[in-house]
Amino acid sequence: MPHVRPRDTAGDPPAGVRTNWHDRSVAQTASELGTDVRTGLSDVEAADRLRRYGPNELQERAGRTLGQIIWEQVSSILIGILVIAGILAAALGRPYDTVAILAIVVLFVVLGVVQEYRAQKAIAALKQMSAPQVRVVREGRPWEISARDLVPGDLVLLETGSVVPADMRIIESVNLRAQEAALTGESEPVDKTVQSIPGTDTPLGDRTNLAYLGTSITFGRGSAIVTSTGMNTQLGRVAELIQDVKHEKTLLQRRLDGLAKILALVAVVIGTFVFLTGLATGEEIAVLLLTAVSLAVAIVPEGLPAVLTFTLALGAQRMLGRKALIRRLPAVETLGSVTVICSDKTGTLTQNRMTVTVLRAPTASADLTETLRKQGPGARLPLGSDAGWLGPLLAGGALCNDAILNIDGRLDAIGDPTEGAFVVAAARYGLDKPDLEQALPRVAEFPFDSSRKRMTTVHELASAGTEALVGFREIAGTAGYFALTKGAADTMVDRCGALFADGAVTSLNVGDRARLREEIESFTSKGMRVLAVAGKGLDALPSSKDEESVEDNLVFLGLVAMVDPPRAEARDAVATCRTAGIRPVMITGDHPLTARAIAADLGIASPAARVITGRDLDPMTPEELCGAVREVSVYARVSPEHKLRIVEALQMNGEIVAMTGDGVNDAPALKKANIGVAMGSGTDVAKEAADVVLLDDNFATIVAAVEEGRVVYDNVRRFVQFSISGNVAKVLVVAIPPLLGLPLLLAPIMILFSNLLTDGLLGLGMGVERPERDTMRRRPYAPTESIFSRGIGMHIAIIGPILGAAMILVGYLTFEAARRSDQLPEAQQLVPTMVFTTLAFVQLLRALSARSFRKPVWRTGFRGNPILMGMLVAALLLQLAVVYVPFLQGVFETIGLNVTFIGWAIVVAVGALVIMEIAKAISARIYPLGIAESSMVRSENA
Repeated sequence: MPHVRPRDTAGDPPAGVRTNWHDRSVAQTASELGTDVRTGLSDVEAADRLRRYGPNELQERAGRTLGQIIWEQVSSILIGILVIAGILAAALGRPYDTVAILAIVVLFVVLGVVQEYRAQKAIAALKQMSAPQVRVVREGRPWEISARDLVPGDLVLLETGSVVPADMRIIESVNLRAQEAALTGESEPVDKTVQSIPGTDTPLGDRTNLAYLGTSITFGRGSAIVTSTGMNTQLGRVAELIQDVKHEKTLLQRRLDGLAKILALVAVVIGTFVFLTGLATGEEIAVLLLTAVSLAVAIVPEGLPAVLTFTLALGAQRMLGRKALIRRLPAVETLGSVTVICSDKTGTLTQNRMTVTVLRAPTASADLTETLRKQGPGARLPLGSDAGWLGPLLAGGALCNDAILNIDGRLDAIGDPTEGAFVVAAARYGLDKPDLEQALPRVAEFPFDSSRKRMTTVHELASAGTEALVGFREIAGTAGYFALTKGAADTMVDRCGALFADGAVTSLNVGDRARLREEIESFTSKGMRVLAVAGKGLDALPSSKDEESVEDNLVFLGLVAMVDPPRAEARDAVATCRTAGIRPVMITGDHPLTARAIAADLGIASPAARVITGRDLDPMTPEELCGAVREVSVYARVSPEHKLRIVEALQMNGEIVAMTGDGVNDAPALKKANIGVAMGSGTDVAKEAADVVLLDDNFATIVAAVEEGRVVYDNVRRFVQFSISGNVAKVLVVAIPPLLGLPLLLAPIMILFSNLLTDGLLGLGMGVERPERDTMRRRPYAPTESIFSRGIGMHIAIIGPILGAAMILVGYLTFEAARRSDQLPEAQQLVPTMVFTTLAFVQLLRALSARSFRKPVWRTGFRGNPILMGMLVAALLLQLAVVYVPFLQGVFETIGLNVTFIGWAIVVAVGALVIMEIAKAISARIYPLGIAESSMVRSENA
């Protein structure tokens, strides 16, 4: 065939871009790609195509630069407020205030940049999946070249162990199988065929005449023509989807942004009011500017970034102890707000290991489902009285098999997962494959063929005396050899003419065939893969041409049904999710029946639940999909684009979505989801696109992570309530006194000290607070729910002004006491020191009350949070040092207080604690704990 350029007609996509190569014959594919199925491309043509199509690699777009990340931090509202305050403090000649404020700004920015600056590694991980070297045929000779030099039209040789270097059309298959779980979600290796597959909407997993970049060959050999390279491959489309997903702020970041805007608005309104009022009353500009600086410092919760980072980091550390690795700190909190978990099936909810669950011989059967569930996958079982009937089925499946039983004695096998399931099932009943092979050595075989859907091995009946093999002698009679055939159950029924029942061979009548087909259909409807085992005696060793006769008129030994079983802990994890008000959703590339059966077994959906496939999803409009995702909990035969659409539709409905997965096909949805959760054994692509990696591949770990996330968010809310209510009080203490003719009650550096040491230290202690009761029995916080919801806003609105009024009253009474005792010159230091110290004592007792949103302080005790207790002692000592150490008195403009003043400060603090406890009790009645029940879960399929 002459070497011609690939056809680029006006109405067709160019070679290397077309996506429906599966419906082309081998001849059509070769013609359109201008290649020869025997000699491949010429060197000249390959070089020309490399220039036209570019190297076979995935292109990476530039991500956010370090400068952009820094700008995002310095341009925040709270930073802007502090910068302006620092400039004003410098203009007023207050160096201590200026240095303190600017130090806070630097700390704020550094913490933010450290959190946000992460290299975008997902595309780099995708690049590494390409095979570095590949065998191609060019000009009739095989060559080894770099995978990046492949071009559309290249003829590639494939063999066991090969990593597929590009998308390609299979043109030769000798028992060729490919593992495509990472791309399509199929747990089983896929048999590759040569025949064309009609239909432009054929799902990716059903295009068995194609091989895809990033998948691997697990068995057999073959050859294929490259159809697409680089970004035009299916893996390239995944890379494109990943890069199209925009960087979005987490829920916590959005909530804190809203908090910053509220605080900034409050600062501007109060500052403007105070400034205009001061001008109207003839106050000095310098005093008004100093008041403005104090207001700015008072309104900003400087301790929040440090406390937030500490709380998130501590939560991440606790999660790591529970086998969940956090890649982005804000994801810790987002986990606690999740309302929907979209989970891949293979390897996530299931074990990614085929397991025999039902054995059905003509006169005996065993259902291993409950046995495996109760005794575990390593359980050993006796054959018992069924030895003569289940024995031949088990032994036949293990002998007609290329998998190897692990030599260390564990119930595990090396090789094809389906064949391994047979070997393990036999070993479970004491029929270890090495012993069986010694008794019946293999002397010939007809390998598995995808067109026949079966394989046959021939064994010498030299000493078939073991209990399990007696049935073979009964079937073979005087024959010296025994042929065993196993394959797809529906085709095997037609190959059998008899069955082995009650120790004798009887003919297989029409009723028996109908019954077998009903059983096969019943198993299949439950999502099981069903294979049959049969055998017959042979008088002579068959030749390679006797395949058809050897596999005809067989004696039926039984059926074996197997599944990729759910993880034992996944069922409980799903139930816990429902109790916590979280809706589980399965999204998989597997067969719809299998998906529904697994979903029903786990409690994700009912056995009759509606399942949407990728083909169903394609014609749906975004509005139709948004309606469907409210009800449907199982999706099957889906592509990466489908997963992304489902996640987007859920988010459009206002859900906070977690997406779990382990394959390349999961990466775009993992990145788009509010929280992406990858399996530790998954692909690097999935891990780099995710926020959380489950180190033990245990779905139940995500439930533990959700609980930790809820604890973290509770602690953040606890600190926000504590800090903002205190800041409201400080704002009032700064803004109101000048209007009453009183001196400034708190200097800017006092406010900074209070915020960083009192709020900061105590906030760090709050970050390690233990979970409250019913943490996983209440509804998650709604996406639209403010951080001030469920009583926090009410607490701030009530407690803040009360504390502010109390501090102003303390300042007024102290000022009056100084005036009456002729200590007016000392009042400029005495009054702020008294207010400063009283506020510190109030905050110390408030921290004890803030440990629980609902429990009174006397029920929380002092032992549950030793870190907070330590912080309380440290804050108290530091406060006393600032008041009584001479050097610090000069820095903070304080004066030593006598016992009387300290006593009054303690009295005010105790009074504030009483008010806090009363407010807490009222809030508990107004906002009762919402317990999530299963009926509240919004899926009608559950």
